[in-house]
Amino acid sequence: MTVQFEAGMTGRTGPAGRDGSQPDCQRDGEGLSGIGLALLAAAAMCVPFFGIGAKVSHDAWWAIESVRLEKEEAARAWQRVVEAPALAMVPVDRAAHGRDVFLSACILCHGADGRGVDGLGRNLAESPFVAAQGDEDLFKFITVGRPDAKPVAMPPRAGRTDLADADLRDVVTFLRGLQDPRRMPRLPEPVALASPAPTEQDKAKALAAAGGDAELAGYIAHGTTIFNSTCIACHGAGGLGIAGNGKMLKNNEFVRSLDDDGLLAFLKKGRDPSDPKNTTGVGMPPKGGNPALSEDDLLDVISYVRTLQDKKTAAK
Repeated sequence: MTVQFEAGMTGRTGPAGRDGSQPDCQRDGEGLSGIGLALLAAAAMCVPFFGIGAKVSHDAWWAIESVRLEKEEAARAWQRVVEAPALAMVPVDRAAHGRDVFLSACILCHGADGRGVDGLGRNLAESPFVAAQGDEDLFKFITVGRPDAKPVAMPPRAGRTDLADADLRDVVTFLRGLQDPRRMPRLPEPVALASPAPTEQDKAKALAAAGGDAELAGYIAHGTTIFNSTCIACHGAGGLGIAGNGKMLKNNEFVRSLDDDGLLAFLKKGRDPSDPKNTTGVGMPPKGGNPALSEDDLLDVISYVRTLQDKKTAAK
């Protein structure tokens, strides 16, 4: 008897089934290989983008890091000055005159020793900014000022339009010696600079404000010169004030609320930044920062400030 077996029943089929299809395991392998190739291709396509992204990230980081390093380097400018060998001594005559100008125009905010006054001016003796500037750059900075300076605005030429360029250049010379005492020669005793003489226009205004009273006009004219050499740095020319610094004194309600004795007491005492009545946060030193002013000087300033008041209006 002959026994016939169906090929499909023996399990001994060839590589392909009867319909010519591949086994599932082989098809899965080929599919996985295709996915792998596709992933590799996609990765290869992304490499340039990853490279660009990495460069952009690095450039952004380096921009921030460069600024940080520059700030650190700038912050060490004064330290480098005192750590390096001393430069030549500054000229004694220019340093002495620069000191006298400084004591006349800059002492109010920066103090007699240049180490700053709380709530007013910064320490110049150890200032990295001053150390980093060339002489000409520092001179230009003083002439232009800095209206956005902190803690208070710095007016052009310290608010002293009477100071000549030569005066300000001597201040720069003095600051060089102040920053590095090894360069500062022994200076003679300070000399008080004369207040600017009242102009003919000032005299005429004073006489008109005094109603023709020559004696009162003299007080007003003298008070004008003191104001223009001491008070102008904070309160501006004509008492119009300086934004971020001193209040406007023209048509000022506080001035009008006090008699002369009350204003004199106020000027002698000043007003600390922490005073609850201080509405600006800017301190006013006693006698406007000029201890050499006498009571008569202050009364003359009051006489001048009275001329800035309009009876019909008042600044608040």
